[in-house]
Amino acid sequence: MVPLRIAVLTNAYPPAHAGGAAHIAEVQVEMLKQAGHEVRVWSPEMSWITAPVWARLGHHLKDLFAKSSLVGDILAWKPDILLSHNLTGCGFATPRMIKATGVRWFHVLHDIQLFEPSGQLYRLRPVTFWQLGWAFLRFHAFGRPDAIISPTHWLIEQHLHRFLLTRQRDRADIETHVIPNPGPVMNPVSRGVHEPLRLLFVGHISPAKGSRLLLKIIRELRTPFELHIVGEGPDQHLFKSAGTQVVLHGKRDREGVLRIMRAADILLVPSEIHENQPTVILEAASVNLPVIASRRGGIPETLGEAGAEMICSYNNAEAWCQAIQRLTDPEIYLHQSRIIQHLAEEHDPTLYAQRFLALFTANR
Repeated sequence: MVPLRIAVLTNAYPPAHAGGAAHIAEVQVEMLKQAGHEVRVWSPEMSWITAPVWARLGHHLKDLFAKSSLVGDILAWKPDILLSHNLTGCGFATPRMIKATGVRWFHVLHDIQLFEPSGQLYRLRPVTFWQLGWAFLRFHAFGRPDAIISPTHWLIEQHLHRFLLTRQRDRADIETHVIPNPGPVMNPVSRGVHEPLRLLFVGHISPAKGSRLLLKIIRELRTPFELHIVGEGPDQHLFKSAGTQVVLHGKRDREGVLRIMRAADILLVPSEIHENQPTVILEAASVNLPVIASRRGGIPETLGEAGAEMICSYNNAEAWCQAIQRLTDPEIYLHQSRIIQHLAEEHDPTLYAQRFLALFTANR
């Protein structure tokens, strides 16, 4: 195989950034390097993203155009392929300008930033005028990649609904590849229900991630429990006063999260927003930890068989309590643990590498 020069353009990359998109970008870079390709990452500074809403609007409008400095730097490196990720802060027209010189362009979808700058989608319908207007501007700035890579069919459909992708007959008219994200290497543990039950939440402690629903659940749950929370956020003070059964662990790195998951009984993913493919679910699957999650976004598609009985409406605390109660049955619990382990097999890093790297040989 002839090595390729692959330029990676992303607004999030470790160690400066955490989160699922940054992690996937890093995983892809390492896979490409191990396959013998030459890879270089461009990740511009974007401190303005934490500014007030009115101040961010000007930056978002400016961000529709190409960043000439990035275009020049990347082209000077003479890449064969541009691999782009989330582009907020990178200039949405930057990849299009690079492609115009003959460089092949693959774009990786992680979330809904192309049509919703906040990155938070609370309702699928109706599609708002704001989303359509913003999608129109970004569609014309963004252009047409040679191929789009997405972890879920759900995410591609959301872009089709808002015309960031267009249909030709019954499919997108840009080449699309659905490759589920990789999870950690499988490391299953011996499972059994503890007394009291060990519940776990991992993520930003905020309404968008389900903090208010989580509070309702622990107030209504009749089964003895401990709630372990990994993360920080604006609502963490609400849990500090929620009782001695709530344990706040603060932020943890990935290995720290997995360590706590190995000791937990159930992972709760009560997202109010529509998410694509939460990394925390794949982490739980790698240690065969049963999951109860919201019926939102790409979560049902991600869980598949594992979510058949453990998907709940995000605003129905009673249904969540019933799902938790079902998992106190040892047979049901072990069955769910085995099913979630099958999910980990589908997201095996080696399988992901095979699928991902095949794109670069198939598109020569």
